[in-house]
Amino acid sequence: MPNRSITSRDVASLPQPGFNLAESIKFSPDDTFLTYLRSPNQTLTRQLYAYNIQTEKEFVYAELGVGDGKTEENLSIEEKLRRERQRQLITGITRYEWPKNKTQSLMLIPIGSDLYIHDGKEIRLLVNGSNQPSIIDPKLSPDGSFVAYVQNCELYCVSTAKSSFSQPRQLTFDARGQPNKMNGVAEFIAQEEMERSEGFWWSDDSRFIAFTQVDESNVPVFRIPHSGSDNPDEIEEHRYPFAGKTNVKVTVGIIDLADQKTTTPNIDWIDLSSFHDHYIARVNFFPDNSLALQIENRQQTKLQLYQYDFLNKKSLKLLIEEISQSWINLHDSFRTLKKTPTQFIWTSERTGFMHLELYDLTSGKLIKSLTSGDWVVQRVVDVDEANSTIYFLANRETPMEVHLYSVNYNDDIPKIDRITQEVGCHAVYSFNRTYEYCITQWSSIEQCPLIRILDVKKKEILKTLDHLQQEQVQSIEQFNFVKPQLLKIQNRNNQTLYCAVYKPDDAQGRYQRPYPTLVSVYGGPHLQRVINSWSLRTDMRCQRLVESGYVVIRLDNRGSPNRGVAFESAIRYDMGHLEIEDQIDGVNYLVKQGITDKARVGIYGWSYGGYMAAMALVRASEVFKLGIAGAPVTHWDGYDTHYTERYMGTPEENPRGYEISSVMYHIHNLVGHLMIVHGLIDENVHFRHSARLINALIRANKPYELILFPDERHMPRKLDERIYMEDRMFEFIRKNL
Repeated sequence: MPNRSITSRDVASLPQPGFNLAESIKFSPDDTFLTYLRSPNQTLTRQLYAYNIQTEKEFVYAELGVGDGKTEENLSIEEKLRRERQRQLITGITRYEWPKNKTQSLMLIPIGSDLYIHDGKEIRLLVNGSNQPSIIDPKLSPDGSFVAYVQNCELYCVSTAKSSFSQPRQLTFDARGQPNKMNGVAEFIAQEEMERSEGFWWSDDSRFIAFTQVDESNVPVFRIPHSGSDNPDEIEEHRYPFAGKTNVKVTVGIIDLADQKTTTPNIDWIDLSSFHDHYIARVNFFPDNSLALQIENRQQTKLQLYQYDFLNKKSLKLLIEEISQSWINLHDSFRTLKKTPTQFIWTSERTGFMHLELYDLTSGKLIKSLTSGDWVVQRVVDVDEANSTIYFLANRETPMEVHLYSVNYNDDIPKIDRITQEVGCHAVYSFNRTYEYCITQWSSIEQCPLIRILDVKKKEILKTLDHLQQEQVQSIEQFNFVKPQLLKIQNRNNQTLYCAVYKPDDAQGRYQRPYPTLVSVYGGPHLQRVINSWSLRTDMRCQRLVESGYVVIRLDNRGSPNRGVAFESAIRYDMGHLEIEDQIDGVNYLVKQGITDKARVGIYGWSYGGYMAAMALVRASEVFKLGIAGAPVTHWDGYDTHYTERYMGTPEENPRGYEISSVMYHIHNLVGHLMIVHGLIDENVHFRHSARLINALIRANKPYELILFPDERHMPRKLDERIYMEDRMFEFIRKNL
């Protein structure tokens, strides 16, 4: 197949080449087949499939037609906002759930406003949500006997038994009709900044539900008009907690589903009156049905894990207290152990890197550290209690790779065993019941993603699931993708930085050194962009620019994750400074190599990357001649509490830091070409950020270009709008660089 040029449509189309993959791949409870979501036609619409491991045959597991949930247009505002929080673009069947304890072949399938149950033989409608308020976050109980969900800001529960014909049972009653109160729904900053999308949790025995009650009444309303709407009255109201201002109030209650005496079940409310201005970080249950509650202070320098034995009317018992000189990185690595219920798994950055630990529940004492070294445990995948083994993902060999490892928590001297072997990045979907096999995804800059069944003990590939990526080759081979060069360079402080450099193929003499250069940037915390994965190879905007004669560099500056606390926390109280220095050092490296024309350097990015692009133009105008700032934060006093205060403190504590970390403070330095791109109904980085920047540009008499999307939020989701954006950005670069 002859290669063709990359177009704006290619850049804007999703999924991009190599990533039309199955998702949510799980073993069935009896391990005889796999279930997963995939697109039958290379679109973002997903259907539920199954694959018989023995016969190697694929079949549609649930045929639910088009109906609700196939497009975003027919979703409620609540569902749209949750999808925005989760950065979810797929439609159709977007999720399903097997019982956690795998005791029966019962599956929950939410689609649109309806809930379905698949019992292995037939699909039946459990809850008809038509013409009803949206059903939010339905979850199957661990034993599969109930489904709990939120509707109209209240918690409900319904039996899954086919013979019960029971109506959903309402569990909470004090939020309906009160627009500022919600039961069972995570608040905005929990979803957006704390990676906690849940607002309620099942106990392991399916008897209890813990939930958060959110009261937003003390947070002022921020109004967002739909200026592009035909209806002039269409306005959204959000209770947005700005940095330094009031947070929503969150309390935690526990419901006993065995309480059938009254229509309204009794709720055990946890007394949190001794905590001032705190965050509910995580909620779990211990095997004995006591609650595991993680509470973080407003400054995010202290994280406390408590046990709450509500059945025996005991007060909160402090188990762990983490103290940080910079900030606490929340994690999801807490694991209880049913076979040894007096112990639990935890991760901590006390050594400067995130590592696994084993704790005693009775005393709250550390039993032993399970991992150590100058590398990061990124995620606990699963725990095989029968063999006392933790499976986890980490970057032990190099920050640019991710591998699956195991460690036995009962060994006197824990030994780490690397399971995945191929160079690159590995992800794990699920293990089977016996932990003999797991489903993995592997990719590198040399290899498009492959989904395989891995024999865990032998560390061998049992089977490559070709049908889950069978459309990949054709979508990839139509393009002549340049392979980026992965480099380690030193910044001005002699610290190692990792970068990926894309260079034009000048074998035919079309382009000659030194090249005009674009920096593709994010630069903020909690996102690592330079790893040895296929995502680097198929960055379509990078590839299009390289095809047109530009060099593109991606670099992970100080402040980015998976390099340890010291590297990440260097930006504390002074954002947009050291990050820019590191990006400049990356450009200067290319200039010294004779690759980059120092007179023609630009930068582009989105969100924190948009902030970086604007800051680069105003803080380093001698280096950057062009910048495209997509949805930029322009002043940190306009962003939310949990994210901003983690890195900057409050405006009252750090007024000078907030001042010099704003784009507007440096606007007089602007000499290059600036493009601003923003959605008018962005409820995360409000358009107000760009509006304030524009006011400063006007006062300073500085030119700029502006691209607006009246009906889009934090990023354009509609294909035609993404194509329009790519056209305008490419034209802007071609004209000015």
